[in-house]
Amino acid sequence: MEKRILIISDDPVLLEFLQHHLKEGGYQVAKTEDVGDQLQAVLEEKSPDLIILDAMMPWLEGIEIALRLRRWCQTPILMLSTWRAGKDQVRALDLEAPEYLSEPFNAGGLLQRLGEILSSNSGTRSPPSAN
Repeated sequence: MEKRILIISDDPVLLEFLQHHLKEGGYQVAKTEDVGDQLQAVLEEKSPDLIILDAMMPWLEGIEIALRLRRWCQTPILMLSTWRAGKDQVRALDLEAPEYLSEPFNAGGLLQRLGEILSSNSGTRSPPSAN
C-alpha cells in the first residue's frame, strides 16, 4: 500500500517539485495551503502517514502550524524552510518534527529521509482527534 504524504505549502514551485518527486517515489500526495479551520478536516479526509510542512507560510509560521497539528494528530512532520540551523531548528525538533530540511535540498536525499521516517514510525500514526 502506498504511503500518503500531505504537503502544507503555498509555494507553487515547491509544491510542483515535491509532488513530482514524491509521486515518482511511489507516494500518494495530497496538498493544502489551508492552515486554518479546514486543516483538521483535510487531516481527517486524507489521513496522511507523514506531513511535509513549509515553515514559511504567509498566515502562520511553521512552528505555530506544527503546534496546531500536534493538537490534532501525532503524524510525523518534516519541516522545510529557508531558515538556517539554530534555535528554530531545535524548537521544531522539540515539537516532534522528525526532521528539518533547509532549502535547497535534493530529491534523492528527501526521498531517502522520508523512507527512514516512515519506517521508524510505522504503525505509530494516530488519527486526528475530534477537538
